[in-house]
Amino acid sequence: MPAPTAATDPTQVQALIQQGLRRCALFAAWPDLVIDRIARIARLAHYPRGAEVIPKDRTRRELKVVVSGYLAVSGVNAGGSKFMLTLVGPGEVVGLVRLLKQGGRIYDYQAHEDTALIHLPSDALEAVLDQTPALWKDVAFLTMERQRDSIIAMQRSALGGVSQRVAEILLQVARLKGERILAGKGTRGEGRALRLRVSQSDLAHMVSVSRQTINKELGLLAREGIVQAAYGQLTVLDMPALRRIAEQR
Repeated sequence: MPAPTAATDPTQVQALIQQGLRRCALFAAWPDLVIDRIARIARLAHYPRGAEVIPKDRTRRELKVVVSGYLAVSGVNAGGSKFMLTLVGPGEVVGLVRLLKQGGRIYDYQAHEDTALIHLPSDALEAVLDQTPALWKDVAFLTMERQRDSIIAMQRSALGGVSQRVAEILLQVARLKGERILAGKGTRGEGRALRLRVSQSDLAHMVSVSRQTINKELGLLAREGIVQAAYGQLTVLDMPALRRIAEQR
């Protein structure tokens, strides 16, 4: 789905919102009537690269669905330093925890590039779900999947080395922002490679290490013929090797 322009016609906006919801795994199989109800309570907003996605009322509870672009999810560690937790791409929903009435805002969100988001007020979405209680099951399953992935990530972070964490993040970015290209003859995988639009600073924030450490790790991967680094982007030349590093025990 191409990036939507800032539509002003209400009918067109509703159509874009419904398309965006249908691309989201959480809502994809929900009945048309329910999607229509959700689209009517939703708001479509556009954010330029680097813009903070912050509601005027910071106590407002809402979910966000990425229609186009990428959303950087970040937080602050115990030392007060900001770190990037992950990148979220089209079809993903964030803020499920905001369905809970207790607790404040946990993460910050920033447009990693020009991004369109669907904003869903939690109270209104809860009312729609309460009218069709069976759909709460989908919310519960997605929440449990997120919890499982979070536990796995924490285990690997605690038990694995920096090389493993860097490989995991590169695979994550590859799934989201990988652009397949035809590389040179020396490239493994029949000359095919994956170009990633991500900076070393972004990687450093996501792995919670210094830029110098990222530079060192990428240098090691480059010497092994696994990646090729250039300004503002990386090219993965050997995906199987990168997976082996990420999955090492």
